[in-house]
Amino acid sequence: MNVFLVPKEREEDFLREWTLTTEVFKTKPGFIETHLHRNTGTGNQTFQFINVARWTSAADWQSTHDDYNPTEYSVPGVKGHPAIFQAIMNVYADALAPAERAEHWIASIPPAA
Repeated sequence: MNVFLVPKEREEDFLREWTLTTEVFKTKPGFIETHLHRNTGTGNQTFQFINVARWTSAADWQSTHDDYNPTEYSVPGVKGHPAIFQAIMNVYADALAPAERAEHWIASIPPAA
């Protein structure tokens, strides 16, 4: 996950550069998917964007970040705070079938073998 501080006047620049970064990342070993979320203005508004990405391993994520500096960090005023989080608890709606619960993941890294 990566939360971003982005000045309002730099949002278009940030989005363009984030897209360029994803074009590189999606070719790297271990990349599965990424989802960029924009703050709606409801609740806490500290971070304007949150990126939730899924990789096959922490090592693949780290290797990619060691080899490539995301270009969105070059936009003046943009601050990113990337870190790897592992899901430790999951809560689902009671109406959700067990099969749907098992398949619904936003971001996960399989436990180390």
